[in-house]
Amino acid sequence: MNGPDHDIHPALASARLCHEIATIPRRRREREYVKIADELWLASSAVRDFETLSVAYTRLYPRAVLTGWSAAVLHGIEPPDDAVPELCVGPHGRARRGLRMRRYVVPERAITTIRGVPVTALRWTAFDIARFSPHVDGVLAMEKFYQRGVSRAAMQETVAYMAGTWGVSRVRRVIDDADPRSESPRETETRLFLKAAGFTDFVPQVDVPELGYRLDLADPVHKIAVEYDGPHHDDPVQQSKDRQRRNRLQAAGWIIIVVDRRLFRHQQDEILGQVEAAYRVRRFAA
Repeated sequence: MNGPDHDIHPALASARLCHEIATIPRRRREREYVKIADELWLASSAVRDFETLSVAYTRLYPRAVLTGWSAAVLHGIEPPDDAVPELCVGPHGRARRGLRMRRYVVPERAITTIRGVPVTALRWTAFDIARFSPHVDGVLAMEKFYQRGVSRAAMQETVAYMAGTWGVSRVRRVIDDADPRSESPRETETRLFLKAAGFTDFVPQVDVPELGYRLDLADPVHKIAVEYDGPHHDDPVQQSKDRQRRNRLQAAGWIIIVVDRRLFRHQQDEILGQVEAAYRVRRFAA
């Protein structure tokens, strides 16, 4: 185990086992602590967010290692809203509701310590999340690790080293689809959706240097772009800027297809039809 710490995570100090507060009068105990699991209490003043709960659970399992998103959040990577506290306890350890248990053995070299908490190392954490997640979720997660500084080459080395481990082929597919250039989850979901439909030439963040613009997703050879508009594009000033931008791109020969949350969730066939129509225009022009 490595990774010396300069401070201790506050959740380690604010979490208490039952026997540690047994002598406190009941009313005072219920005022000063909140029960978060059998035999585990947390100071009422503590923020009960995902990170705090994940760290607090380690008090119940002294030899456990935080894994998955619980490890990722200590590495500084934002977890999804539906993340569940997760730790590896080895072959033994009582299961508890609201906690995901992993029972494999984490190699010593794959463990580091962050603020006094044993967690899986960055690459192992990425590998774990990728193999235990649905494909799209795994890709979105892997791109967060790329943004954190993990390289695709490093993950490919990890996959080669872990050959024969359960889920390694799933991780390999995730690495193939995750793109370090991606800048938003919705952009990635759109790219994977287009790829699944057979449109495999779209890449993220394509520069148009003559105009000083960057396109969310584009096929630069055929000059077809798909732009995902998030909520901030509803602002009237932003809408005016968007129209000016797209008019200039169209004047430069680009076909622009705009997607937003409602269209992506409810009118996917229409999006695919527009992309197919754009390619027909290009084939006809050729």
